[in-house]
Amino acid sequence: MWDSLVQDIRQGLRALRHRPAFTAIAVVTLALGIGANTAMFSIIHAVLMRPLPYEDPERLLLLRDLQPPDTTIPTSYPEYLDWKSRGEIFADVATYFRSAYVLTGGEAENVWAVRMSSNMLPMLGIAPALGRGFRPEEDGRHAEPVALISDAFWRRRFGADPQAVGRTLTLDGKVVTIVGVLPPGLGTLLPEDLEAGSGRDLWLPLRLDEGNAPRGLHFMTAIARLPMDVDLAAAQSRADAFASQRQNEGVTDHGARLIPLKTHVVGRIRPALLVLFGAVGMVLLIACGNVANLMLARAVARRQEVAVRMALGAGRLRLVRQFLVESLVLAVLGGAAGVILAGWGVDLLVAARGDWLPRAEEVRLDPAVLLFTVLASVVTALLFGLAPALRATRVALSPALKSGWGRSGLGATRDRLRGAMVVGEVALSLVLLAGAGLLLKSFALLLATDLGFNPSRVLTFNLMAPRGAYAEPPQQARLFHDVLERLAPLPGVEGVAAVYNLPLGGGSTDGYFAIEGRAWPRDASPNADKQMISPGYFQVMRTPLLKGRFFTERDDAAGPKVAIVSKAFADRHFPDEDPIGRRIDFAWDTQGLQEIVGVVGDMRQRGIDEPSPPTIYLPYVQRPEGSMTIVVRSKTPPEALLGAARQVVRQVDPNLPLVHVRTLEEVVSASLTPRRLPMLLLGGLALLALVLGTVGIYGVTSYAVVQRTPEIGMRMALGARPRDVLRMMLGQGMRLVLAGTALGIAGALALTRLLGSLLYGVGAADPPAFLGAAAFLAAVSLLACYVPARRATKVDPMVALRAE
Repeated sequence: MWDSLVQDIRQGLRALRHRPAFTAIAVVTLALGIGANTAMFSIIHAVLMRPLPYEDPERLLLLRDLQPPDTTIPTSYPEYLDWKSRGEIFADVATYFRSAYVLTGGEAENVWAVRMSSNMLPMLGIAPALGRGFRPEEDGRHAEPVALISDAFWRRRFGADPQAVGRTLTLDGKVVTIVGVLPPGLGTLLPEDLEAGSGRDLWLPLRLDEGNAPRGLHFMTAIARLPMDVDLAAAQSRADAFASQRQNEGVTDHGARLIPLKTHVVGRIRPALLVLFGAVGMVLLIACGNVANLMLARAVARRQEVAVRMALGAGRLRLVRQFLVESLVLAVLGGAAGVILAGWGVDLLVAARGDWLPRAEEVRLDPAVLLFTVLASVVTALLFGLAPALRATRVALSPALKSGWGRSGLGATRDRLRGAMVVGEVALSLVLLAGAGLLLKSFALLLATDLGFNPSRVLTFNLMAPRGAYAEPPQQARLFHDVLERLAPLPGVEGVAAVYNLPLGGGSTDGYFAIEGRAWPRDASPNADKQMISPGYFQVMRTPLLKGRFFTERDDAAGPKVAIVSKAFADRHFPDEDPIGRRIDFAWDTQGLQEIVGVVGDMRQRGIDEPSPPTIYLPYVQRPEGSMTIVVRSKTPPEALLGAARQVVRQVDPNLPLVHVRTLEEVVSASLTPRRLPMLLLGGLALLALVLGTVGIYGVTSYAVVQRTPEIGMRMALGARPRDVLRMMLGQGMRLVLAGTALGIAGALALTRLLGSLLYGVGAADPPAFLGAAAFLAAVSLLACYVPARRATKVDPMVALRAE
């Protein structure tokens, strides 16, 4: 049997080599379908299927505070200590938060650090590659400062020197001793890193106590490990009971929410990836339909060859196997080419992912992905090879042996299998086109959304004051004042200002606040975003003043405490009264009551697709922060100001590195990546499906013209006009298209509901998007039918009848 199989493979290769055009078309078609599926599966496998890179990751949970009615927020340090003591709920609880530092000693640079509890690495099952981890006593506020460094930082800063352990770093003016180096491949260590695809340079102990981290300050992420004998439901029940007890004691008014760590990391992206995986599956089915039609055409042409073999004693099963081996050879060649295409596609997708794709660094063509490709190739061979093999071997010997070598038996008008394949291709193409149309319309609506500011010609960069040199708030305020003062007179500068959280920059600071003269129940205090800004910020951003006034230089630390609120804030809390003159304050960050002096237009802060939150703006000199983003509006292209801005900052303080240097238009563009990338991917797949489907329609119509040439000649000899022939051939092709369109609309109505999380401002059954996709597909299909139908009108009746 093995010798026979080898013989079939050799014969299949020889047959394909003798038909290079057929082989090339089939291999390219299959490579596109298999390559797209391989690339998408590599992402699905890395992001959704592969366990998180921790010890026993299924028992790791994200522990969040539950704020009524159903909002989760970070935990506080005292709450972390509370949860850590509950051994009946969790085997262990660790916590961390992120912070940025200025690293000096050479050229100053900004470095990201994770402040973590000493038990974090042991709980995750991670051991340093060099040195040691943190000790419990190093969590204390007054412990000697130590650090772990990443493998990438070790190589960049110390040239992979094993003697780096024991050396020191200067962070914000304080000396920190390196006690260990983490192993390579752990650039994405924690959930947020896995989400954003960005690593961290340094890991530091907590160095906290309740004196500098009170119960009301929620800024920490807590991760818990379940005991072996406790499942998630039981742990959630026990956590609820403990939270209720603490509420009754008046200690807190928060509940608890336990979230599997992997759900937290990949839950947001899961629906989009599954939709895209389904889309590439449809493309593969369309590719299989096209190759099956090619194989059917070949099978009809080989009817006499098959009849001769059967007359000489070959069994039908033996012939079917030979045809399937030829199909398998084609699929293997297509799969090999598809792997190459998949490698390029994965590299492009990972490079363009932005923050959309978590765990992107783990995406690769590993053995599991290659095994998927092999299985996909085998299944593909069966999909496009079985029906042609069965059709080719079902022949009547006597008529087939008597017919001429170039004649076929069945015309396209009676070939229901070929027609059914074209109907299926059209239906699948329409499903993808409708989905792509919905995403395209959503994206267009996003681009038309009023941002609340004008992003053109604005340069942005972040400055962070080293804590050692600028420990006191007045020092921090003076630093940024000096930078703004020196930037303002630069040639080409139209305006300059500072803001704590740049709109759409990925950050926001919210909290409870109070309104003088009003009271709320303890569990229903209102919440608002808080922004620290400099005078001139709204003018630079081109955000309109609706009431009152902007901040001025007179709103300094010695002046009355003032605030500006957004329109969303005023509409929610002062719908029937003038907010100007009312006084407010943040409950957990009190600086005294602030008088509202102005109302400004809303800005999209957290995302273009998210409503503008109620926002309170404070003068940064009255509420200084150690990190601010500078915004510079330019009369010329903003990139031209970067060199001068660096020089100004260097003059103010040579230890101030500029980080996150971007134009505001780049910030807006980056915020659109989670919407843009799925749209481009699904749009590309829809375009590929359209091309493949159009080729299939063209092929069937062309084949029908060839098959019906004698009939066409007879009709024209009997008086049929060219337009009658054109109408007949177009009608044959377009009937298949219309049937596929009807089936596709029904399928699209069902499947596009899965796109709900990716849509903005448009429903999953938007009629214009569906009708537009159907009209576009019909127009392209009509062109694909017209070209061969037009050729049919050129048939010479005498030549056709002579051939008959």
